[in-house]
Formats: sequence, structure tokens, C-alpha cells
Amino acid sequence: MMPKLRTFSRRMESFLSTTRSTAAVQCCVMLALCGLLAGCQTTAGGVKGTADSGAVQCAFLPERPMPSWVSRLPETKDYVGVGQVGSSEGPEQQIRAAEDRARGSLAAGISVKIHEQLRQNICEGSCTAEEQSKILLKAESKTKHTLKGVEIKERWLDRGSCMVWVLATLSRDKVELRRAMMFNLSPPSIEMAGLLVGHLEKVLREDFAVVPADARLEGCATDSATPACQDRANTIFGAITVSLEKEPMDGQFRQRNFRVKGSLRFQDRLLSSFDVPCKARAEARADAQTIDRAAAEDCRKKVQATMNKDLEMMD
Repeated sequence: MMPKLRTFSRRMESFLSTTRSTAAVQCCVMLALCGLLAGCQTTAGGVKGTADSGAVQCAFLPERPMPSWVSRLPETKDYVGVGQVGSSEGPEQQIRAAEDRARGSLAAGISVKIHEQLRQNICEGSCTAEEQSKILLKAESKTKHTLKGVEIKERWLDRGSCMVWVLATLSRDKVELRRAMMFNLSPPSIEMAGLLVGHLEKVLREDFAVVPADARLEGCATDSATPACQDRANTIFGAITVSLEKEPMDGQFRQRNFRVKGSLRFQDRLLSSFDVPCKARAEARADAQTIDRAAAEDCRKKVQATMNKDLEMMD
């Protein structure tokens, strides 16, 4: 071999040796850094960055295109809520947190609706401070109870940002207050019964939307299995029968004793049943209407105590 060619060959071998050594050092340095950062993956072609590692971690929900409700609420009559949460301790915790946020979004709109319904039912013209306080407490309680019917409709994972999105829905029918219809089945001569019905309707308005009694549905108060009653599936039917049992007088005082029987029915269930005695006493010169007004209040207290206890177990 010619001297110049041998010299060139030796220089190329030296250069390649140096190049291989440098590459090996670079590879070792990269591997060491990856070990410290815990974010790289080695492949046949070298070292991969952290982006692919994140993509692998954010794969705990099926991959699909972004749903339209992520950017815009769906057009529906139902109440909807959307919640989103970024990566957290684990997939289960992240999904649960997103669901809670979706329910919270729903609760805001539902609470406003229930509060307005109760305000219209309870307040006559304007609310007193006591009525306002009662409405707030009832609205909060009813909102919590209503949220039990929330349905988690969809979940979506944005694999690029590792953000979980959740869509929750609730039927509008479940937010509307149930209706109540009261019937007076007493003889026309018992005027006190009308006073008592008025008292009980006011009690029911604290939880239900009271509607005028429809004579065509009177039978629903005792038998709600007929087709006409089934068509009013969201209505509670109530009925009372008042009878005057005795009217003793001792010279100075006059007393009127009544007995009230009645019930509340919802769909095919008997919600409440009551049979209570009540009375009122006044001076002998007092007229019957004065005594009956006091008796109606005495009856209301007793019937209300039974109704409230029974209605607490309604749902």
C-alpha cells in the first residue's frame, strides 16, 4: 500500500473510534438523566421523551373524538351539568372528582328552580323573614334529595391534556314539585271541614304544588287505580271527612267536638291515614263559627303531625 494511503486509513480509524466513543458517552449520559427524571423510555432507536409516557398513562377511558357537549351544552329539556378535572392521584379519583363537579353544576340550577317554586307556594304576596328562612332550608334539603336521581350520561378523556370530562343529566319532571289535590267529603252542614281543608292545603304547599280539586277525580282520593287517576301520576290525592260528634254546654261554656278521618294517596300507595278527635270551647254566647274556627286549628295541628311523619317516608 502506498504511504499516503496508509496514513489516510490510520486517520479514518482513529476518527471512527473517537466518534463511537463519543456516541457511547452521550447515550450513557441520556440514560442517567432519564433514570433521575423517571420520564424517558428507551427504544430500538434511542431514548423517547416524556410526552409518549403521558399518553400511555392517560388511556384509562376508551379513546374517541371529543363530544360536542364539552364545548357547548346539549339542547335538551333536562337539566344538565358538566364537570372536568385534570390528572390527580389516580384514574378512579379523577373520574369521581369530575362526576362530583358535574353534579355541583347541576345543583346550582336545580336549587334556584326549587327555591322559586317553594316561594310561590308558601308566600302570599311577599315572604316574611320566617317564611324566607323556611324556604331556604327546604330548598337545600329538596335539592340534596333531588340530586339522588342524577344520571352520569357520558365520560370523556382528553388524552392530550389528561383531562376527564363528565356529563350529568336529570329529568325536569324530577325537579318539578309533585301536585296535591284535597277533597272535602264531609256533609255540607259541617262548615268547619272547609276551614280545615284550607289549613291542610297551606301545610301541603310547603312541599307540594296544591291544585284546585277536580270533582271528576274525587274517586282518586279513595282508589287511585282507575285510568283517570293513573294519568295524574304526579298528583297526591287527599280526602277528609269531618263529623260533629257532640256539642255539650254547661251553662257558661259551649263546646263542639269533631272527628276527622282522612288519607293521602299517591299512585297506588297509601301515604298517610289519620283518624283524630278535636274540639274547641268558648263562652256560651259565642256563635258556632267562632268555635269552629278554633276547632279547625286544633284539628290541623293533630292531622299535620301525622301527615308530616308519614310524608317523610314517602321517597
